Amino acid sequence: MVKSIKDTDCTKLVTEGKEATKHSINIAADIFEEAARCFDSIGERDRAAQHLTLAGDLFLELGEEDKAANCYGKAILRYLMSDNIEIAETLIEKGKTFGFTSATHHYRIALDTMDRRKASKAKTEIIEEEESSSLDDILPEIDLLPIQVDEDLIPLESEDFIEDDVLLSKKNYRIPQLQVEKESLLNTYDVLAAVSKVTRDQKLTAIETNAVVKDSSGELKIIQPNFTLSVVENDVIEEESTTIIGEDPNLEDFAADLRMNDTLDLDYIAKTDVKNEFEQELLNLEIVNTIPFQWQVIDIKSDLNLDERKKTEEGLVYTWKSGQLNPGQSKSVEYILRKRIERSIILRRGAEVLVLSSYYSIDQNLTTELNFVNTSGELFREVLIEDVVPPELIVNNMEAGLKIKPVTIPTHDSTLFRWMFRTLAPGDNFHLKYSFKEKPLTRHYIDEIEYNNEIIRIEKVSQPVIESLNYEFLWYYKFINPLESKLVFTDRIPSDVDIILVDPPHLKPSIFSEKTCLLLKWEILDTDKEANIVIRLQSKESFTPLAPSIELNEGKLHLVDRKSTSEKKIIDLRQKRPKQKEIL
Repeated sequence: MVKSIKDTDCTKLVTEGKEATKHSINIAADIFEEAARCFDSIGERDRAAQHLTLAGDLFLELGEEDKAANCYGKAILRYLMSDNIEIAETLIEKGKTFGFTSATHHYRIALDTMDRRKASKAKTEIIEEEESSSLDDILPEIDLLPIQVDEDLIPLESEDFIEDDVLLSKKNYRIPQLQVEKESLLNTYDVLAAVSKVTRDQKLTAIETNAVVKDSSGELKIIQPNFTLSVVENDVIEEESTTIIGEDPNLEDFAADLRMNDTLDLDYIAKTDVKNEFEQELLNLEIVNTIPFQWQVIDIKSDLNLDERKKTEEGLVYTWKSGQLNPGQSKSVEYILRKRIERSIILRRGAEVLVLSSYYSIDQNLTTELNFVNTSGELFREVLIEDVVPPELIVNNMEAGLKIKPVTIPTHDSTLFRWMFRTLAPGDNFHLKYSFKEKPLTRHYIDEIEYNNEIIRIEKVSQPVIESLNYEFLWYYKFINPLESKLVFTDRIPSDVDIILVDPPHLKPSIFSEKTCLLLKWEILDTDKEANIVIRLQSKESFTPLAPSIELNEGKLHLVDRKSTSEKKIIDLRQKRPKQKEIL
């Protein structure tokens, strides 16, 4: 059972933070942020703001201005929630020197909130922004009224950057929110972003598949194909094994395992199977697959004949045909697919908004180039360009032709890069090159040991933290110890990996240097029948988390059921920290 958080729990974190300032300002800043989240959870907004401010001051001392500005932004929001305007204004001035980058969007939100409050001279409802929240959570609700697109005034992408198997979508809408009398009270970019979000949500994202046949009497039958979508490389599942705890490990093998390439794959296999499960032959089999433009078709394998391939607003539509399907016989279509970058360009003309949507493939070297030129002959004001990056990738570098920076927004299934332009003159060119690195996997380990007819169980989940430019991981442990004895468990990390946070702090591991890695060792008292621990690690390169090991002081134990799985999951990019009981 997970105990509820109390004021004393938060105060313990504050004490830990103060103690940490004596030996590590970086760790202290992280602990004060954790304390702020703790105070938030019990409704103490002012105390949360105080410790966010402390964290910001420490990051500023370290020269990490983006992190400092972000902490100040979160603190400002909490002071505004409790109408502590004077302190909020002080922090606004403190953070203005840092500018706006993708890492300081909380400060931008705070500044916009303060400006709206001053402009309207009324109390503004403040939406709480947690570390893992998305800017999309505070977008206004809008009504889209579709109208005819004026073809003569549409700015076009450079033809060299539009792919043959992608359809450039052009849609025009009238937006009632842009017809208000006092537009100074309205953040136009929020409205444009809301338009983009609504239109993205309306697009087909799932691969659609259906099939029809005729029976021997000529009657048309609709049949349901079997459809699967999986990564090219199957998940790794280790066989069950029995071993002796306490034997000396081969440290060279540990080092090799830790440095394995452990990243998500961009390539997927989409397979459609149709089997004749009737006792009579089926005629004129037709399979239709609609593949949204979010997917690039790399290769196709099929034992059917391709009848038609066409572009529609929903995506690429493939129609496959076969003359006859005997009882028990199967036919299939297999696509090798790769994720694409989705771009939306949102242009305003008064109360009308034009949305241009296109898609761009990712090269083998993990780069993508995008180009946009205003060829309309018209000056556009308040232009928003949004690029949706697949969740398997982290943006490592951006090369933009203009000196502007995007706002980065983690969403539940992607990362959104939002570029804002005050004006876009005729002939203006916005050229951009993204360079990516692959995101590490989520891994889930389960170890069980039988001892004196009792089962000791340990679970470990390793999740990547995608907001960091370095490789960072959150490791969640859960232990069940039914015995009246102390439980000892160990884990290993590469020697150059840093542990930057442990929660709860009193369950920090002892660390021992081995030849090629570091050994982490925990001792769980027999009074703790269940233990939940979270640690945060940082590395300069990716590594493969290993399975932990369980030990007891009384002799050697036989591991009776060890199952280690490597699951290639799509992680919620907002990284909202789950409760322990929801993790495992």
